[in-house]
Amino acid sequence: MPVDKQVLLSIITNARAGALDHARFLFEQAGLAAIVDDAAVLSIKGRLLKDMAGRTAGTARLQLYADAAQAYRQAADAGGGTYPLINAATLSLLCGAEATSRMLAGEALARVAAHPDEPETPYYRAATRAEALVLLGRKEEAQAALGEAVALAPLAWEDHASTLRQFAIILDALGQNPAWLDILRPPRSLHFGGHMAFRAHSGATALTHDVAAALGDERIGFGYGALAAGADIIIAEALLDRGAALHVILPGGIAGFAALSVDPWGSEWRRRFDAALARAETVRTVEPRTLPDETMIALADEIAMGSALANARLLASEAVQLLVLADDGESPVDSASGRARTAWSRAGHRQKILLAPREIVDGPSAAEVASRYRTALLAIRAPGSGEGRLAAIKAALDRCPTPDVAATFTGNEVVLAYDDLALAVQAALIVKGETLRISGHYGIADRVDDPFAGSLRLIGRAVDLACAAAASAPAGTICVTDDFASALAIIAPDAARVEYVGELASPAGESPVGLFALRSSDRAQS
Repeated sequence: MPVDKQVLLSIITNARAGALDHARFLFEQAGLAAIVDDAAVLSIKGRLLKDMAGRTAGTARLQLYADAAQAYRQAADAGGGTYPLINAATLSLLCGAEATSRMLAGEALARVAAHPDEPETPYYRAATRAEALVLLGRKEEAQAALGEAVALAPLAWEDHASTLRQFAIILDALGQNPAWLDILRPPRSLHFGGHMAFRAHSGATALTHDVAAALGDERIGFGYGALAAGADIIIAEALLDRGAALHVILPGGIAGFAALSVDPWGSEWRRRFDAALARAETVRTVEPRTLPDETMIALADEIAMGSALANARLLASEAVQLLVLADDGESPVDSASGRARTAWSRAGHRQKILLAPREIVDGPSAAEVASRYRTALLAIRAPGSGEGRLAAIKAALDRCPTPDVAATFTGNEVVLAYDDLALAVQAALIVKGETLRISGHYGIADRVDDPFAGSLRLIGRAVDLACAAAASAPAGTICVTDDFASALAIIAPDAARVEYVGELASPAGESPVGLFALRSSDRAQS
């Protein structure tokens, strides 16, 4: 029967968002479980079974791997090409069928050679050949094939990382040392920061040399930080000079940030700021509609640190931190550099500290706004209408940690907030059900005393984003914004895991906001 491609896309989207039960429901509801001759359907069936195996333990996991391997093998027989065949080979190994795995790997190797016109990228063809050779135990040939794959697409870092993760699983199952994969590992990611110590032509030459040397020693390929006059701009320029991807995270909008952190130090710094900004891979503004304040600066630092860590995890690499501190090696614990140094060290990641003399320059200071808080917001939608849906949400919330701002109902969503990001994650995982739509956003909200309800309530852009994300989340899932996902990586990395699922149109017409599915970090559930 004809297969609706939109149905297949919806199934894949739900699976990626973590709504695996709903994806399976859609698959069965569409009558796809009975189809045995459509390669696309069978490949999705294999994907669903493989994902289920990843969330299962013991003998049940082995059986699901076996069922997934069978689905992929049927997909290959139905004309699906090399992709389902090599998946069938690897999954056969994972379920303990080593002889079958070697047989299928041999078939995949032969198919790659026999069909050079197969519609796959050159990288994928070479990587598939390498995977088959690993499964066949032909290590030296696999190394050569993997090296060829990387040479064909040297900047396809996510593809490299996906391949390396797959090979690590295979080598673990074979009981072999995966150390030979490290030579192909993508470059490291960097979080950077430091003091606004110098004017454009004083004291910067030695630091520029030291920064370039540090980036080279660490093989840095990606950098995340702000662009304040001084250390930030010097490090950003060094990243760009070595061909690394610069990702700028600014508290407030560009104009407001420059007015506070660049312009007071002279026109030469502003010229360098504009030049680096123009060459940046991405520019991300945190709370872009307001002037930077201390709370916003702290939030942007958390997002920059988390972004570096998340990128390193995505690329199966490592993240390090580079800070420029005063020449006595000290930084006030309540300064931006002091907070970043403490947070990064507490998370157990490597740091490099460079020292440079401070030049005392009077400049404006960021304000403190008493009503504004960094907070983790949750928005929850339930199906249906009337009091029944609110009762279902309240029953779930009664099992959760007490929020710092009690739940309120907007008319569409129930919104609550935690000062502790880990507690927000815990609550979201407790509340999660098959029908609820849950979202999270980590940002800055204003707390106001609501004289009508007699309690605190949250207002502002952060609330709007959380509610918009809840409206977009598939039923039975938790979808969090990119700011939430980034902050999680530095504040509570073990609380949950996230996976990118798409973009959310900003309710204020700003740049789209990334959405990530949030799932339990428990290995039995992962």
